[in-house]
Amino acid sequence: MKFRFKTFRVYQDAKDYCKFSRDIISRHIKKVDKGLADQIARALNSIALNIAEGSTDNSDTEFARFLVY
Repeated sequence: MKFRFKTFRVYQDAKDYCKFSRDIISRHIKKVDKGLADQIARALNSIALNIAEGSTDNSDTEFARFLVY
């Protein structure tokens, strides 16, 4: 089974953004507030996961709805 979302530019950009943001969190926020850092990390993970989940349906309308999330 081929995962079509891996070829999408928006997915690749989301992964880059998440990595960039995690680096900032690990350098600055984690030292101050671990709970906040964990919550931000979960939110960052949901960006790429929503793109992946929305791409499983063959409907472009459904996929666009997941991109809004």
